[in-house]
This record gives sequence, C-alpha cells and structure tokens, in this order.
Amino acid sequence: MSSALPYHEALLHWIWEQRQFNPQSLRTNEGQPVEVHNPGQENSSDGPDFKAAELSIGNLRWYGDIEIHWSPGDWRAHGHHTDPNFNNVVLHVVYEETEQQPERASGSAIPTLCLKPGLSQPLHSFLDRYRSDPELPCAGSLDFISEEAFAQQLQKAHKEYFEQKVEDLLEYYDPNLPPSEAWKKMFGIAMADGLGIAHNRSPMRKMAQLLTDELSVTTSSKALRSRALLLSDLRSPAEKKSDFNWKHKGCRPGNHPKNRIQQIADILWHIHQQPFKNWLTSDIKERWDRLLKAVTVKPSVGNERASILFGTVFLPAMYSLGNLFHSANLKTQSWRQWNHHQAAIPGSLLKKLKNTDLPPSLYRKKLGAIYQLRNYCRPRNCQQCKVFKNEISS
Repeated sequence: MSSALPYHEALLHWIWEQRQFNPQSLRTNEGQPVEVHNPGQENSSDGPDFKAAELSIGNLRWYGDIEIHWSPGDWRAHGHHTDPNFNNVVLHVVYEETEQQPERASGSAIPTLCLKPGLSQPLHSFLDRYRSDPELPCAGSLDFISEEAFAQQLQKAHKEYFEQKVEDLLEYYDPNLPPSEAWKKMFGIAMADGLGIAHNRSPMRKMAQLLTDELSVTTSSKALRSRALLLSDLRSPAEKKSDFNWKHKGCRPGNHPKNRIQQIADILWHIHQQPFKNWLTSDIKERWDRLLKAVTVKPSVGNERASILFGTVFLPAMYSLGNLFHSANLKTQSWRQWNHHQAAIPGSLLKKLKNTDLPPSLYRKKLGAIYQLRNYCRPRNCQQCKVFKNEISS
C-alpha cells in the first residue's frame, strides 16, 4: 500500500507506547524474540519517533531510538537511510509483514519488528479498516460499538468544543482597552465572524472592527447601518476593487453580504448601547432574545444561524465574561445552557455520521458532533476516542 495514502502514524505510536500487543509474540523479521522494557519517550521534533527506549533483542539489551511505520518501505521512502539522525535507531517497528532489513546512514542493518501478529483480533481488524477507509473507520463495524461509548465520546467532544470556543474568543480581545470595552469589542467581532460563515468571515470581522470605531460618533442603529453599507464598498462601481473582497457566489439570499452587514451593525449598536451591568446580571437567555430582537432589518438573522450563533459565540462569550469579572453565576448559566442547547446543525456537516447505524437523535442537534468529526474523525485521531477504545476491547 502506498505511503501517500491519507493516514498518519499516530495510531501506531499509541499502540507502541501503550503496549497494545501481546508481549510474548514479538519477534524480529529474523525470528529473534523482542522484550520491551521501556517503549521510550515520544519525540515531538525531527528524528526518530521514540527516544531513549530500552529493550532486549535475543540475548542482547539495547538502549536507543525507535522508528515506526505502516510499511517497511517507508524507511527508505522517508529518507531515513541517508539521515544520520536515525543512526541511533535500534528497532524499526512496522505494521505489515516484512523480510526487508533497513539500514542506517552508517550502513549497518536495523532489526525490524512486525506488530501485526501480536495484535488482538479487534485491533487487527480495526487497523485494516483504518488503512482502507480514510473517511470513518468505525462506520463499517458498529456492531462492536455501543451507543453508550459513542454518547460518552460525544459528551467529551461537546465539552472540548465549548472550551475551544471560549479560547478562540481571545483572538479578538484587546488588552489595551478597559475590560468592559474589550469584552464588548471581542463579542461583536465574534458575532460578525459567525454571521460571515461560510464565505465572508474575514471581511465581516474587518467590518466589525471598523464599525466599533464608528460607534462613538454615530447617533442611531439606522445611521450605523448606512455607514456600514458605505464602508463596505458594495455600492462602489463594478470596476473598483473592494478592500473587503466580498464573496457572493454560493451565498443564499439571506446570507448575502448586504444583509449580514446591516445585521452586524444592529447587533453592535445593541451591544454597546446596553448598560454593561445588564450583561453581568441579566438572565442569559433573556439577553440573547433581546439581542436578536435588536436586529430590525429584513431578512432577519434566521433561525438556523441564530441557533448556531447562540451556541458557538454567545454562550462562550458570556462564559468569558464570567471569567473576566469572576462571576460564577454567568459561567454556570453558560455551561448549563451549552449542555442543553439543541442546535439547528446543517445536515451536510453531519453526513459522515449518517453513514453509520447510530440513532440520529444522539448527535443531530449536538454541537459536539461537529467537533467530533473535525477533531477526531477527520484527522483520524482514533487513539484519543472512546469509541475506538471500546471497540478494540470488545
């Protein structure tokens, strides 16, 4: 199998580090027994995958590095045979059966260990699917996967997604402003970013930055909308190049830049006109309803987009506000709302899960499902997933 296929070796690294193999079955390609005393420390920089390993091969004890590949030919394909950084490798670990003997840059041969014979049948079967199916390795074997394991993993992903969204907001936080003003600006830019999905996130953030600077000299939301349209270049002659680079192709009518620009103007006006104590003391859901009602232009934000924004922008922003002003109440409200929020997630984002036999009710309206696909399934981080661990222990 070609090493150009879209899979990486992190899963094999996990198997090696966690010793997910039968220690009695380990043999080099020359038949010598291998005993792993210490798998080594995973190397996050250039060079071999694991450093400072300790193992016995035959009657000799070895201290050195470990390099791991799916296929024996990857040693040469990756240029290790000419790289002196790999001269301290004492064992080449591969998944496939092999009779090949890799060589160091110094010309000396390296013992090779094939993991496949030492793996449990569930793990062996999973790895074969993992290599043949770059989409969703679990999809073809859900008879091994309990709904409980998936629900636990999804809850884990749901929590991690919220934490990520809270962290992402810091990109828009300006520490040079007073905390209350910095939070309002951060929140406004994040709302603009969410309204710009999927084609106009960057120009919408730029627009929010500009409009925030205009708020002190603007007298009404209507005036701010007019100013936004003027700044946007949308009314410019066709031959004039826009500084915003708005994208219209593929936008549904309700998602057209002209509509979203006016909506963010109304939202920014509302955010900055509210007494700041209201953000700190009011009920979170009530605050959100008032924010949506402040958008007076038609068409409105839309139920689907509002549902997504409530979960991915508003609740993380309110949690951040609780962090900023040490309000346990705001943080508790935000987290509780996040856990119970049922988002109107576009079906296209969850189509991989639809290819499984899992009940859609488990994931259809849970924002963590998006994070699960983006951060576990798509990059194939199976070794960190409860579903995978449940399957291989079946």
